[in-house]
Amino acid sequence: MQLWFFIALGCAFFTACCDSVSKRMMLDNDEWIAGGVMLSVASILLFPMFFVIDFIEFTPEGVKLLAVTLPLEVLAYYLFLSAIRMSALSLTLPLLSFSPAITIVTASVLLDETIGSMGLIGVLLVTLGAYILNVDPSNFSVLGPVKAVLSDSGARRMLMVSILWAVTSTLGKSGVLIFGALQFGYLITALVGAIFLVVGIFRVKLISAPFVMDGRIGLIFLIAGVFMSLQEVTHFLAISMAPVAYMISVKRVSMVIGVIFGWRFFGETNIASRLIGSVIMLAGVVLLSGLRG
Repeated sequence: MQLWFFIALGCAFFTACCDSVSKRMMLDNDEWIAGGVMLSVASILLFPMFFVIDFIEFTPEGVKLLAVTLPLEVLAYYLFLSAIRMSALSLTLPLLSFSPAITIVTASVLLDETIGSMGLIGVLLVTLGAYILNVDPSNFSVLGPVKAVLSDSGARRMLMVSILWAVTSTLGKSGVLIFGALQFGYLITALVGAIFLVVGIFRVKLISAPFVMDGRIGLIFLIAGVFMSLQEVTHFLAISMAPVAYMISVKRVSMVIGVIFGWRFFGETNIASRLIGSVIMLAGVVLLSGLRG
């Protein structure tokens, strides 16, 4: 196995840790504050790397890319945080399995890439996994999974996140080529964090959005920032070394870890069926990613 695979696998672990800590933070804090503080801490922790890499150089092409990517990243991250705040990790996180499959479509449109005829099998595996994911073992019905997604607002938001991140992952590859892997990763982290922090402060001042910052919560924010910084570094390093769908597919191992974390730390139930669904969805994602080579 190549180096990018192990970096992407590390990214999956850090992502799952970050997701779980984020859910814990939002028990006491607004998602805009939680996201803003976490990304700001990550930006501070990552800043020293500029002593060993080149600083960011802006070009008209790079500015145009940021103008498109940044609003999509802000919207996607808000929907992501609100989804995991509103619903179980074991229900929402596995729905991110759709993003690598959607990435194949976005890459086809934006980069003129195509897949082979075996892609249908991968799509069916992802669909089957999604079905099992949403089955309630205590009240089985054929339309149960459809009703679960339609009735759960967190699940609907996570499906939108899958679409948005499929687009931004493809755009991110262009950003890596223009700015460099670590430079673009830092730029996105810092800018999205700044926007979240500004919006969060206004929400606290204007509508009294929940905000708690005692010693215990401060430590949680610090831990989340560490996980976020490691996630961002490994994400953009891996995506600079491998095709987007390959890297995103391996990164989605985080959803299986997230289901386990949801059971272990948040007392979530129906884990057996959701874990089976997650694994089947992941198998479909891996097959789809392999068809891009």
